[in-house]
Amino acid sequence: MRGRSLRVILFLMVAVTLSALVYGYAFSNNYSFVGSSIDGQFPVPAEARKSDVPFSNPGVVYVRYNMKGVEEAESIPDFYVDAIRKWGWKEDKEEQLGALRVFVKDGKTMNITTHNGFFTLFTKKSSAEPQTAAADAPRTAVSKPQSKPER
Repeated sequence: MRGRSLRVILFLMVAVTLSALVYGYAFSNNYSFVGSSIDGQFPVPAEARKSDVPFSNPGVVYVRYNMKGVEEAESIPDFYVDAIRKWGWKEDKEEQLGALRVFVKDGKTMNITTHNGFFTLFTKKSSAEPQTAAADAPRTAVSKPQSKPER
């Protein structure tokens, strides 16, 4: 009888531990983010997939990301807004209009619009950027010029 009670207690302990692990995994905040293709300091959910959609405004840098669960009426999911804030961006609520949300950081502005199944990021090109640059080209840090190779 004592052996049976020990097995029942052991079984319950294992069941509770497994339940806690499953619950913790299912409801944990395991979202990861990467820098956007138009500004590496602005986060984009790693699950979002960049879409090649042409945009013909030479003064604007634009990119579209496909992502399941994004809805125009729901705006940006809370977990994404939290990440944007953690990356140092502040929301400019005065510029918000419908599905458009505006974030600012270090004198830069990033606009986000949500649609059903995708969202877009866009910002004005800086005066330092050449107007012929591809709108969806990733921005990378520029290193110091290297000296000319010796001949």
